[in-house]
Amino acid sequence: MIRAIIIDDEPKSIQSLEWDLNFFSDQIHIVGTFVNVIDAIRKIEVLQPDVVFLDIEMPEMDGFQFLEYFKDRKFEVVFVTAYAEHAIQAIKERALDYLLKPIEKEDLSLAVQKISQNKKKRDLAEVFQDEKLVFQGTKLKINSDDKMVFLDPADIVYCESDGSYSRIITENNDEVYISKKLKYLEEMLPTELFYRIHNSYLINLQKVNLFEKGTSKVVLVSGISLPVSRSKKSGFLSRF
Repeated sequence: MIRAIIIDDEPKSIQSLEWDLNFFSDQIHIVGTFVNVIDAIRKIEVLQPDVVFLDIEMPEMDGFQFLEYFKDRKFEVVFVTAYAEHAIQAIKERALDYLLKPIEKEDLSLAVQKISQNKKKRDLAEVFQDEKLVFQGTKLKINSDDKMVFLDPADIVYCESDGSYSRIITENNDEVYISKKLKYLEEMLPTELFYRIHNSYLINLQKVNLFEKGTSKVVLVSGISLPVSRSKKSGFLSRF
């Protein structure tokens, strides 16, 4: 569950955002609301939010001044303001999103998706801090959340790079995240089965349905279409 706090000097704005966030109550839990920025600064370490919905123009200090108290912040920031002119500064402050009042439901929904994705990555970083992939017999053993997953390489359709993480997609459309770069998986998985077709994709060659010459895309058994980079094309075709 995402832990959120709201900071806004206007109580009505807080109430409105609380109401809007109720539509995402299965994902977000509001652990605190503040009309006073100083109170928020004092309580934030105790509340440990994953995200702060932050107004910009407030009487005691503005939202940017508030963030100066948290140089190495562990929470995401979503600015909620009536003024569009602060967007550039918000980007410089590494804000996850910038919502204009009155908030459009679609914009808030997209923001919640971003928050959820980033929280998942942070949680995975903690779980997999000392993670190592090893083979147990013929299966790949992976620590995933509170489980130990055993994957048969033959069941893997493809692996995708996600920054410093990788996503493994199986034939059952299951997804397993690991805090390893794709190169690590490329070195671990059997070369007779897998080929790196792109900086972002490592595929199981036995899961290839067809190759589109015109678009240089490979279609896998799951129906997904992935690009084959120019530098990898001849090597890929030589495997068939």
